[in-house]
Amino acid sequence: MSYEVILAPRAVETFDAIYDQITLRFGEKVAKQFNHKVIHILNTISITPFIFKATRENPNVRKGWINKNCSFFYEVAGKQIHVLFFWDNRQEPMMEPDTFQ
Repeated sequence: MSYEVILAPRAVETFDAIYDQITLRFGEKVAKQFNHKVIHILNTISITPFIFKATRENPNVRKGWINKNCSFFYEVAGKQIHVLFFWDNRQEPMMEPDTFQ
């Protein structure tokens, strides 16, 4: 049984920003590899949505790992997975209370 993966507008925006940054710093080839890895991981969570740990801040939100520099946050709602946003792990830690809204 597969869950439907839905990207929130913020997820698309943050993914595009990270993809563009990778393209500028490392080139199109590395950016495409990143894109393929993201697709693979999203396909994986569509089959096993609880593979990643829940966050301390909100037990309904899970933090997925793309690589050492990038994570993503998502929640499972019924038969859907809502990807909330992607996060560059080299940024300042998240401190805002509305981060998961």
